[in-house]
Amino acid sequence: MLVAANASIFPDATSIPEQLEATAAAGFDAVELMIADDGPLGPDTIGSRCRDIVARARDLGLGILGLVGMAFWKCNYGSPLEADRQRAHDLTLKLMDLATDLHAESVLVIPAVVGHAVQPTPGVAYADALRRTGQALHRLRHEAEARGVLLAIENVWNRFLLSPIEAADLIDRVNSPNVGFCFDTGNVLPYGYPQDWISTLGGRVVRVHAKDYDLSRSGRDGFCPLGEGSVDWPATLAALRAVGYDGPLTVEGPGEPGEACRRLRKLLADGAPPASVECE
Repeated sequence: MLVAANASIFPDATSIPEQLEATAAAGFDAVELMIADDGPLGPDTIGSRCRDIVARARDLGLGILGLVGMAFWKCNYGSPLEADRQRAHDLTLKLMDLATDLHAESVLVIPAVVGHAVQPTPGVAYADALRRTGQALHRLRHEAEARGVLLAIENVWNRFLLSPIEAADLIDRVNSPNVGFCFDTGNVLPYGYPQDWISTLGGRVVRVHAKDYDLSRSGRDGFCPLGEGSVDWPATLAALRAVGYDGPLTVEGPGEPGEACRRLRKLLADGAPPASVECE
């Protein structure tokens, strides 16, 4: 499996050239770039700058894996406001076009926000968010297919898609080879088990974020370096192989890039199936 870094591993002020150089120096194969209006790379980045980024990544022997849209926390497909839903649709189109310019295969989205982790009341009814998300993805599937870009739904702490069965059903109803699931191993642990989610989602998993989480802590304090938390990595990696996943594993969250890369490669090496032995 490919070993990649999400750009959140770097300080916010890190420029794109610096991100690329640090990613390559740390030993990663590819990078997943963050897209935000106030970040070093925005949804309206012009084509000439994209060409420079692609060229620099190529010089470094680095792939641009995909893009992550941060603005979906503010406007998303499940919003009760039609204007917000339209902004989310338009933003998705921009990100898919940007992905094409950057030679990136995927765009990661937060499809709906029923509520934040510490929010005591919902911002939208769960059933309404699910219905609207399905409608939006039905519209966007054709745009993703036309561009050859994967649209990947991520499980985050948005109080939405809390079951792998529900997530699988949503993707099946959209019924597109270009719409799948970005599974985050650490995000799911407070309410589920990575290996169970993977087994249920099966081939619908198109991206994986490799994070660890310590269940003896609470909230965001639970996130910890790879291999030091409660994720059962041998079972998780075995589940990925069992469903035929051979895509990238992307480290997400702050940390020393070189150490994060070493930890991820060690988990992969330790969890590799034994070599076959030929008998005479």
